[in-house]
Amino acid sequence: MISDWALDQPRPTDFVDPYFFISHRGLSEITFVSPSVEKVLGYAPNAMAGRSYESFLCQGDPLNDDVAECQHADLSGGGSLHTLRCVRDATGNPRILSVYTVGIAQHEGGPIVRRHHLARDVTESVRRHMQRIQQLESLEHAASQMTDQERAVAERIMQGKMNRVIGRELDISDRTVERRRAAIMKHFHATTLAELISKLAQLELLREWTKTDADTQWKTARNADQVSALAV
Repeated sequence: MISDWALDQPRPTDFVDPYFFISHRGLSEITFVSPSVEKVLGYAPNAMAGRSYESFLCQGDPLNDDVAECQHADLSGGGSLHTLRCVRDATGNPRILSVYTVGIAQHEGGPIVRRHHLARDVTESVRRHMQRIQQLESLEHAASQMTDQERAVAERIMQGKMNRVIGRELDISDRTVERRRAAIMKHFHATTLAELISKLAQLELLREWTKTDADTQWKTARNADQVSALAV
């Protein structure tokens, strides 16, 4: 937790990878960057000082669409912003940052003279999230194509039951069980029973993941809905 004093008078030791601190005055002139930025983005702090905040942004990325709006947001009276930003690291690769911004006045009640940003690299978290969402959507689409009768068979396949047992429980013939199992495999594009069981298990795990995923604090950002427009 960064104290109010640290936000007002930054100490380099307060910020470590994957976090870094940026201060800028005016609309975007960077005046201070914590040394931890070098491990996160590969830039030497001195190489960033004096440059425009926008010069590091990925132009045209949907996560940066509201930059101008945020630059003019009123942060007086303890106001703050939480945004996601797509920036270029020192090698030119895009990185996604979760950025918390506060305004700093020279005296209480005075105008905001600079902005302080606490940034965290959340690239891998966002990518994992999007990959899992895409996997879940694909599997949910397959599941939605099953009839109630096929779903009853699928549930018993997941329980490890043989065709004869499934047929007896559902009061259908072994041949009907085989026909419904073949239809389920077609829905899920599975070529073997083992592959089908794997996909059904993955569907259940991903459904549970959506309820318990804890590594997504970045989802509270004001523009987090733009993540869905990103290429994974």
